[in-house]
Amino acid sequence: MPEKYTPGYSSNATNFMANRTVDSHAVFFLPYLRPGMKLLDCGCGPGTITLGLARAIAPGTVTGIDQEASQICIAAENTLKQAIANANFRQANIYDLPFANESFDAVFSHALFEHLQEPAKALQEIFRVLKPEGVIGLRSPDWSGFLIAPSTPELDQAMSYYKWLQQQNGGNLEVGRELRALLRQAGFINIKASASYQCYEPLSLAAEYLALQIEVAVNVPQGVEKEAYDVKLMSNALREWSQHPDGFFAQTWCEVVGHKG
Repeated sequence: MPEKYTPGYSSNATNFMANRTVDSHAVFFLPYLRPGMKLLDCGCGPGTITLGLARAIAPGTVTGIDQEASQICIAAENTLKQAIANANFRQANIYDLPFANESFDAVFSHALFEHLQEPAKALQEIFRVLKPEGVIGLRSPDWSGFLIAPSTPELDQAMSYYKWLQQQNGGNLEVGRELRALLRQAGFINIKASASYQCYEPLSLAAEYLALQIEVAVNVPQGVEKEAYDVKLMSNALREWSQHPDGFFAQTWCEVVGHKG
């Protein structure tokens, strides 16, 4: 099964990710940071969280990496717009980090590990580039904790279909609950795990993102007739739900912090 980043890199997906900031998605990691650190952000995307981390550790430096060149360009543009001098970005693969052993005081990653087929291999690389007594912070969702209302058969099918797409792309929809175990197995110590909910407002942001991902997909689960998955019905259900006065969507996020001994 090939590993593929399910959200893709369309303008819709990038804009959806660009709403994330340190305060909204990385606040759990801030108490472990200090000025002067050298930090690596894995899977930085458009860099909106990365730049917040740069502010937190100034005059230290943050390096953001992403496998997608277009995201690195956007992150670099955001850096110039915000006049942040202590952040840099480069294209790189989490499984083969282009850094020497013990290069960083801290490593952060948000919304990446749910897309990885080999999270243990990624953590081996992170462990390698982290200095002794360095700190790691990871945050990923656990899809079994979604809260969605009001429910309809078409909406339920849309959510199930998107989950299936991510699984087909090599993702682990329940990696959030496994982060503590993954860190321990990789050799990290003093591990602390937590969880939180994100409530999406406005709903249209998440609904349009999901609808567009479904519309561009071409496959269906094995043994299921393609006609059984009506893309138009599913995408319409998402958009109608986003305008419902009682619409609600809460996503579970799991956070973990560990240290290299």
